Amino acid sequence: MKNLYFLVAIVISVIMMIGCKPPLEVNPQILQEKIYEPTAVQYEGLAQSTVLYLDHSTCVIDAVQNSQVFRALRPNLGKYADTLVLIKGNSLEIISNIDKSPTSTTVANILTGINVDIPYANLGEAFDRISKSNSQSVIITDCEYFDANNNNQDGSPYLISVFIDWLKRGHTIYVITEPYEENGYGKKRFYFIFTNDNIEAPISHNMLAEIQPFLQDSICSVFKMTNSDIFVQFPKQNALDENLGIGNIVFGNGFEFIPIENSWDEIREYVMNLDKYGEPIEGGNAVPLIKNLFFSDGENYTIENIQIVATNITSQYLSKDCDAAANLKLDCKEITPNYIDISDGFMLDKNEFSNNKLNVMLTDKIITEGYLSNEFGGNLIRLDFVITEVELNPYDNTKFEWQSIWSPNQAICVLKSIDNALRDVEVTPTNSNRRIIHTIFVKSEALNN
Repeated sequence: MKNLYFLVAIVISVIMMIGCKPPLEVNPQILQEKIYEPTAVQYEGLAQSTVLYLDHSTCVIDAVQNSQVFRALRPNLGKYADTLVLIKGNSLEIISNIDKSPTSTTVANILTGINVDIPYANLGEAFDRISKSNSQSVIITDCEYFDANNNNQDGSPYLISVFIDWLKRGHTIYVITEPYEENGYGKKRFYFIFTNDNIEAPISHNMLAEIQPFLQDSICSVFKMTNSDIFVQFPKQNALDENLGIGNIVFGNGFEFIPIENSWDEIREYVMNLDKYGEPIEGGNAVPLIKNLFFSDGENYTIENIQIVATNITSQYLSKDCDAAANLKLDCKEITPNYIDISDGFMLDKNEFSNNKLNVMLTDKIITEGYLSNEFGGNLIRLDFVITEVELNPYDNTKFEWQSIWSPNQAICVLKSIDNALRDVEVTPTNSNRRIIHTIFVKSEALNN
């Protein structure tokens, strides 16, 4: 009889050892370096150096002599320009290694020396060099451009590819517009600042600070072009339902990692308000699993729709973290990374979306569709917040057009270049390289724990 009891005890122990796996362990550093970073949008870096391009024409001559705006910007241009490029007809005269010492008069002397109008300016080559460079650039011009066949481009969006090339890299363009008179014609002088707001000291910050009085008096205007200023802010408090047991939330570089310690039975009851049969509990209301995330619209775009792309990446993670796999008595090299799309197990609260809030709700499919596993002692779920629809914000068209000297029509080359670039599929935030605006990793228990 004792032997029978002993045999039963052994069988029960074996069953328990087989049925109860150690819990899944997740190292946030592995998440950062091997899971998130290889798939995150990589915004290209930009050097702190600045190149100043000057259109050797009446536009700049008038600016040097008469413009309050130019007078305010001139000290910054002299202080920060590492290289000057004078657009002289078909050639670009490059002056490198500018002396930027406090007593230097190099830039001032060059500016004073611009006193001869060269009718043709190869703006096409100048802008092309800017868009393909890795430096900040400022170009001052009236944007009057004739192509190689001497055809005036006032009605052509000849800058569109330049703007697209710069913006799709995650950079920013500021357009300062200053109306002025030339030979009885009302024209526009443009100060284009090609920069990136995320570098340590963008020249745009200094230049925009200097022209604030002129913006208030409508002497000039400023317009910002970018696709990289949309973001999601994760709240430091009240981000999860108070009934949930949460471990330490890790704030990574571009994502959060949330370890949830509750069983799925508890999540089903407290969050989804479903009984064990999957039916709604009487008098109960489903609550968000994650709540109070705030998203901001951009300078150029309003977000019309965001969706959650959810993936069970447990096996992918274990194939990268050999220590976590070994804890489960698995060989990381033998694990096949499976990416299980479980997006219909999650949804956003549409009522709060209109308030720029992202509240993440669960659907019953997270449990009924076999999305969760018992194989690895837990589940690691990746939630990507994806922009699926945007609306271009309206702006004042008249800032970017003027009466053409060369035709009876309005010059719309700048206006159409801006508009077409901001609508281009490579630039809009719904582009595949830009549309993921935030990521959260959630670790949960195994389904039947």
